[in-house]
Amino acid sequence: MVNVWVGNLFTSEIAGDPTKVSESVRRVGVATAQLPVWLAKDFDVLVLPGKPDTDFVDYVTGLTGTDPATLRIVIPPAGGAGPEMLTADRLADPDFRSELRAVLAERPPERISSLIPDSAVAALAADLGYADAVAGHAFLSQGGGRLLNSKGAFRAVAAGAGVPIPEGGVVTTKDDAARLIAGLFADGRPAILKRDFAGGGEGNEIVTSAPLEHAHGAQRLCQLDGESSIAGYLDERWEWLTNGFRFPVVIEEYKPGSRAIFAEFQIGDTGPVYEENGEMFYLPLASSQIIPMQDMPRRALAELVNAGTRLCQALHAMGYRGPVGADAILTEGNEVLYTEANGRFTGSTHLYKIIGRQVVGPAFGVTRVAVEYCDWVVPSFAEAEKRLTSSGLAYDPISRTGVVLVKAYCEVSGTVRYCVIADGRDTALEIRARVSALFDSSSRSVDD
Repeated sequence: MVNVWVGNLFTSEIAGDPTKVSESVRRVGVATAQLPVWLAKDFDVLVLPGKPDTDFVDYVTGLTGTDPATLRIVIPPAGGAGPEMLTADRLADPDFRSELRAVLAERPPERISSLIPDSAVAALAADLGYADAVAGHAFLSQGGGRLLNSKGAFRAVAAGAGVPIPEGGVVTTKDDAARLIAGLFADGRPAILKRDFAGGGEGNEIVTSAPLEHAHGAQRLCQLDGESSIAGYLDERWEWLTNGFRFPVVIEEYKPGSRAIFAEFQIGDTGPVYEENGEMFYLPLASSQIIPMQDMPRRALAELVNAGTRLCQALHAMGYRGPVGADAILTEGNEVLYTEANGRFTGSTHLYKIIGRQVVGPAFGVTRVAVEYCDWVVPSFAEAEKRLTSSGLAYDPISRTGVVLVKAYCEVSGTVRYCVIADGRDTALEIRARVSALFDSSSRSVDD
């Protein structure tokens, strides 16, 4: 029995019209879609949008102990969006399904998992005769994946489950949006507006009636003055905010000075299990993360876990089975407020589940943490690995410290992601400085 891993990065809701997604986003997606390589075991089957980077596959399997020669990789023909995105039309391709059916006849799947749970994956599994291999298949087959990754649906489920969330609401008209924003401004509070489907803060904008020194977690900051200014802003941005007039907009109070934290859970048949926590750092979009967060107050951690468990219990009752990444903020007063949740494999899952627990082992989370950095400019994945090894910065299984390359090389940005295994963030920052010096102009100038 084997596992099937589907490297689908975009659902139709997130992508919108797939033919209009920018070339750079598609190519970045190619690197991210290879994350199932971290999760694969011997004889597993990987459904990917394109041929994976051989150097990346050899590197990852060298750390995980998986024999790459046993892996079967199946790539559907290019669809309407091109070869970079694993869209629903590609998963429905008859020739692809025939090929995958033949592969699975030799290796019946115990589990079919996808980076993002989606009805297209549920339909694929049902057509192949393996619906039971998809956890929570009934829920996903009816569009449950869309609910799991909707920011508007999150606020409804969280509020109903008694999970603390920032003041705000979910709106479908510009008039309702203007009233919510004006109400926050009346008390001197800024607002953050969120597209219902987007990721990494790129679907967020912050609006304020007074200057803000720092505004993190959004791609844009706008200072508005009065009702006419609010109305003008909404007229200009409404199509973008609503994903092309298709979805509602989330508006909530933005709390300056808060820290971005998260908790990860796994929902099985018997209920949710807390997995791990961490902290994200923004400049103004996500630039790094640490797992676990080392200085979280004990009471805040308890509330993060307890409230997140209540949220996941509601998702469990709805029929979802699988991973949940739940984002929150820790305010300056140490209040925990949940801001969104995603039912999918996140950019953190493989860091703690595979690199942390499997590669590092029992020391992870006790004397070792993982600190990930996003954009290291390098000539290639192979050259980055070579330079890390020759410099002595590559991960050392004896000391359980060093640098692990996390994602395949992104041709658009010329970067790779990596994480530093160290005893804390201060040490990781020192190692980051040494990594940045390995190539000329090897890292963007950022204030960590």
